[in-house]
Amino acid sequence: AFADEIGIPFMETSAKNSTNVEQAFMAMAAAIKNRMASQPAMNSARPPTVNIRGQPVNQKGGCCSS
Repeated sequence: AFADEIGIPFMETSAKNSTNVEQAFMAMAAAIKNRMASQPAMNSARPPTVNIRGQPVNQKGGCCSS
């Protein structure tokens, strides 16, 4: 089969009659979890941050200004 040739898992599913849908999801989730667990943490001491820079908004007039 093609999946075997390229080295990826394959599971036949059917959303119409719910065949192997949950099993496929659980298998994919387990594979992702295992792959993530085998990779070293990039910098677990400090969580990633996002710097946001912008200009303050000056609201003048309108029904909601005081």
